[in-house]
Amino acid sequence: MTLLLWILGTLIIIIVSVYVLYFIPLRKDNDRFEYVFVEENGTVRELYRHEKSYLKESFLPNDGARPYIKLRYKSKGLDGKINGFILRKRIPKNINIFNPILEIETWRKNWILIIKDLTNLEYQKQTWLNQDNKNIYYSFVEFMCSYFDDLDLDDGYEKFIKWGFVTQKEYDSISKWHNLLSEYKPPNNNDYSHSAILNDKKWIDIVELGKISLLGLKPNLNNFERALLI
Repeated sequence: MTLLLWILGTLIIIIVSVYVLYFIPLRKDNDRFEYVFVEENGTVRELYRHEKSYLKESFLPNDGARPYIKLRYKSKGLDGKINGFILRKRIPKNINIFNPILEIETWRKNWILIIKDLTNLEYQKQTWLNQDNKNIYYSFVEFMCSYFDDLDLDDGYEKFIKWGFVTQKEYDSISKWHNLLSEYKPPNNNDYSHSAILNDKKWIDIVELGKISLLGLKPNLNNFERALLI
């Protein structure tokens, strides 16, 4: 009887220890996305939109593309590095979670890629209308948010020209398209009626103008940036 109690006590201690070490919340839940990212230097940041979409995807248990989720802030992956996705509630209270500020190279890469997506009607049809699509990025709302919200272009390009992210010549190439895109309203103001949007003459005209604008922008890009358009 004493031995049995000792074994049970030991198991309880192990279970409680594992829970405290790997699962107990270290900070209160809030309304923000449940995951964050730990960088190699130990800093913790909010996720970018494409990372949130990735974590929202459904994966089979044996899928090699499944995201690696850390259980502890200090735990390391197979490569011996600390970086990786982790639940927000598993970040110690004394560690600040900051909003990422895109560096110019990353900003421009994302900028070019989303302009590419916004100016390709066939690609929009293939992705937005795909009933088997599980990635929330492939939608009118996400395309627009990726351009205006993620790139912080709601107020236009003025500050990005001032900071050197975009040249005046580059902006002039796409300014008319950008202005029309910012003013666009889907039929019946329904952002989720993809068929209606893709058949809307106003949207088709914006996409076509975008193609022309992209051709005007291309000569101003460097070799790496032009390669993104292939």
